[in-house]
Amino acid sequence: MAIQTLSFISLILRPYVKQPISTDGWKHLFAQVDPYRNFDGELMAFGTMSGQDMDRILHDLISFGYVGPDQGDKSDMIVSDMFMGADNLPSWIELVDVTFFGEDQPPVKAWKMKNSGVNDLINFEANLSLPRKGYQCDWPPLIGKIGG
Repeated sequence: MAIQTLSFISLILRPYVKQPISTDGWKHLFAQVDPYRNFDGELMAFGTMSGQDMDRILHDLISFGYVGPDQGDKSDMIVSDMFMGADNLPSWIELVDVTFFGEDQPPVKAWKMKNSGVNDLINFEANLSLPRKGYQCDWPPLIGKIGG
């Protein structure tokens, strides 16, 4: 899957890492998982309107054993806002352009793990049906519309 970018401050986490994560950390993450809105099986999204709330999320994740942002490829997370581009991202994540086959929906950007076989697009901000790559939408590498 891919996670559509959020219109406010967001943190994108790769939860499955090589270093140990505390049991409390796993409990905390699994208590917040929603596969239709914030977890695609590879990445997990956290959103907030407040920098203070984001600081708390960062502190918690780092205390669980994750490597904070701004550590290059060692980082297990990125913090982004609607003005952030794709410069200086860790090599494990990419920001892709998603286009929809229906003309009534504008293109969006989404976060995804590089070299991933993700096929669904989740939207943190709306409880919508999951658009599927090749059927309702597409992103690089483009595969086009399947079956029509």
